[in-house]
Amino acid sequence: MKEGEEAGFWMAFFENSNYNGLGLAVTAILFYLSLYHFFLYIKNKEKFYLFYSVYAFINAFNLIKRVKGVFIEDIYNSWPDLFIHTNFPVQFASYLLFSFFILEILNFKKHYPKFKAFFTKYAIVISLVFGTLVAGRYLWDGYDLMRGFYINIFMPITLLFTLFGIFLVIRIPEKVKYFILTGFLVLAVFTSIFAFLTFGKDVSFTNKYYYLYYIPVLIENFLYTFALAIKQREVYNEKISIQKDLFDQLGENEILRAQLNEKLQEELKLKEKKINTLEADAKEQRMAKLKADYEKEITLLHLQSLRSQMNPHFIFNALNSIKVYLIENDKENAITYLNKFAKLIRMVLESSRVFSIQLGEELDIAKLYVSLESIRFEKSINFEIIIGEDVDLRNSKLPPLILQPFLENAIWHGLTMKKGDKNIVLKVFKSEGNLVISIRDNGVGRKKSEELMVNKIIKKQSLGINLTSERLRYFNESENVGYHFEIFDHHAQSGGEGTEVVLYLGKEVLSN
Repeated sequence: MKEGEEAGFWMAFFENSNYNGLGLAVTAILFYLSLYHFFLYIKNKEKFYLFYSVYAFINAFNLIKRVKGVFIEDIYNSWPDLFIHTNFPVQFASYLLFSFFILEILNFKKHYPKFKAFFTKYAIVISLVFGTLVAGRYLWDGYDLMRGFYINIFMPITLLFTLFGIFLVIRIPEKVKYFILTGFLVLAVFTSIFAFLTFGKDVSFTNKYYYLYYIPVLIENFLYTFALAIKQREVYNEKISIQKDLFDQLGENEILRAQLNEKLQEELKLKEKKINTLEADAKEQRMAKLKADYEKEITLLHLQSLRSQMNPHFIFNALNSIKVYLIENDKENAITYLNKFAKLIRMVLESSRVFSIQLGEELDIAKLYVSLESIRFEKSINFEIIIGEDVDLRNSKLPPLILQPFLENAIWHGLTMKKGDKNIVLKVFKSEGNLVISIRDNGVGRKKSEELMVNKIIKKQSLGINLTSERLRYFNESENVGYHFEIFDHHAQSGGEGTEVVLYLGKEVLSN
């Protein structure tokens, strides 16, 4: 075949694209990509898969009326009114779906959150207006009004969003942006050429140049598919990185806890052994004094051992929350939670090595703990700390993590089942020269909580309260103080429902 004849063959092939199978191939590929990425959305729950799937489906649907000579033409001939009446709505939906696909795959929520929020509101408003005009086409013969709105209002606004969107996309530090921009520009350039060549021409002339639309559509969607594959790899790697950090943190915490418990057990055995040795060798008076000293040290070790029992329980709850975020693909909350959790773990481990901590440090731990729990409840917990002017946060001492069980009970047994505002108020003040800490929630109260949550959770709550009572008892014996707490139930008649725990940090020893 001569060079001129070969060129003529290919030109004739492309000019006959609506009849020779090229148009059918492009339409079939779009339907396949739509179905394939819809299944990916079901599996991975990533929104950019869903938006691209629907976008590809709409484009394929829009091409059905162009393909001739195959069974697809029969579909169009069977329902011509359907394709005619959905022409403008389909194009309208295509623009919006493509826009949301770009917003999701390029992570506008992270890079330009205000723009994404604004565009989402705009899309809702413009869709409601256009939907009303589409309905008006049938209710009051409003076709001209709908068409005029689409051409004279929607399209110019879309052009402005497109130009500004390209500017923002160029600045986004995402690898896939190059494939997105290339695919968009290829389609835009060839579509413009197609429109220029066919403007004002009849259908037979327009059909000759439809290859200028088919080929760039094919290139565009292949580039978008490649971009989606890269994005999925990035999402997968990010998820693996978060899981690795989580497992590393968990392993480190387990090692530290095991080392701490082992050390406590060794020290406990050593002290008991020394006591037994001294009981046999020392004189009675000296023995009494030494025994009292060693019993105090054993009391301290018992107190530390009780603390180490509480830490794993809290760590398990926090790690379980991070696991839930990972399962739900909520990466941003998982990272935020993990960072705060790591900070809290450091504070907990540091406090576990000392017998008592400053009141200010305990309040910092309490604030961080409630902020973690609030994330799990979609930041719906309002936590307020009120400190009296005469309270000395530095010189006031108390056992580490003594407030955490009360806050945990307030959240899980008071606020989880409450509708509306969820509040916890922690007050620190002096009463009759002694320090008092009040923790009050506006939850459902202990009685209703027991009715709703029955045996399992109630036992868990009782265990936390018993551990706290035991810790205070050892602390009182060691420091010769009278720390204790009381629990009060509030009812609507007395100014609001809820539960209040009052911790009295008195220096006077309580009598048995």
